Amino acid sequence: MSKIEYLFISRCLSEFAGAILPVVFPLFILKTTHSLSLSGLFFTITMLPSVLLTPAMGVWIEKYEKKKVTFFSVLTLAILCSIESMLLKFGRYDFIYLVCFAILVAIFSMMLDLSSKVLFTELVDESELEKYNGIRSILDNLSVFGAPMLGTLVYGVFGFSSVILILAILYVLAAVVIAFIPLESKNGGNDQIVEESFVQKFSIGLHFIRTEKAILKYFLLIMALNFFVASSEEVTNPGIAIQKYHLPTSIFGLVSIAFSIGVILSGIFIAKNSKIEFRKHISKLFVLNSLVMVLIGFSSVFLISFNAFVFFGLMLFFEVLLGFITILVNVPMTSFFQSQVPLNIQSRFFALLSFSANLIVPLGILYTGFLASAIGADVTYIINNILVIVIVCFAFWKEIGRGFRAFLLKKWKMSK
Repeated sequence: MSKIEYLFISRCLSEFAGAILPVVFPLFILKTTHSLSLSGLFFTITMLPSVLLTPAMGVWIEKYEKKKVTFFSVLTLAILCSIESMLLKFGRYDFIYLVCFAILVAIFSMMLDLSSKVLFTELVDESELEKYNGIRSILDNLSVFGAPMLGTLVYGVFGFSSVILILAILYVLAAVVIAFIPLESKNGGNDQIVEESFVQKFSIGLHFIRTEKAILKYFLLIMALNFFVASSEEVTNPGIAIQKYHLPTSIFGLVSIAFSIGVILSGIFIAKNSKIEFRKHISKLFVLNSLVMVLIGFSSVFLISFNAFVFFGLMLFFEVLLGFITILVNVPMTSFFQSQVPLNIQSRFFALLSFSANLIVPLGILYTGFLASAIGADVTYIINNILVIVIVCFAFWKEIGRGFRAFLLKKWKMSK
């Protein structure tokens, strides 16, 4: 078995475990507190430390072999889940224990995500990054596909402690698989990096993003996308399907399923067409991605007089298409970062990227929520994505200009 296959197996196990907890934990907290406001406060408190510590994690991870950090993170998650399962078995439902457990799980999950991203880069040749990122996308989505259903089933029949015990087992298996990865690091030596202070390392990461124009451009584009369209799952999709078209909540989950189907198909397409340089078409894919969302918004506006299920069928089709195009954007972008960001600062770079996204997404949800309540979720969806298209055109105006001139020149030659 190859090194990357070991990482994929371990990642499937940890991703499956990580997809169960966010579905079941809110149910248990709501049952324990009997209050939506306390439940919301609980998850706000527990997520803040991991978000605030993300930049420091990125710097800290660089001191050590990424395989060791990945193994340490997933093993710690297994230990935490084992302890929490035992406490729950003995009836220790103390709120403070649950808070501490959730905080630590969030921190070590973030550490696992950062270290495994850099480990992935170490294991894969640059020429095959897009191919294996496509495969990783397929496996990630397949891994989490049945996780919510299994988690809620076990929770309903056996209780929360049994769910946590299953997570512990999955994380132990993931740690065992990680231990089998034979790794020769591409990083020639970390002596210089280890001697630098935290402030110096952090400043180098910021300086790299600020001075590398291509990196900065994509970094800012990701932030724009996160602000304007990352709220679709929380605000615009429910606002359109449930609030406007009054579709039953029991079938609303099909929206996420349709999107996941598109993601899986896209991953297969990328893996089978590894010779296509998707990075060269990323500006067009950005625009196409937003155009599909604009079409969803316009469909909602103009089909209101039709049967709701006619619109919903069209929405599901667009969601499959959206999932397909989203991965065509995300995979080459991730591969670009993995190939262009020096390996010795990748963990701090991805930490800064994750930190910025975690700050910008709530702001985008807040903005979109207020705008949608004022002018409608579908109109907001259209406006937000038109703004994204404008930003993309501004960011890639030189490339778009060259392409337009080439098109006009071709037409002129054909006319002659």
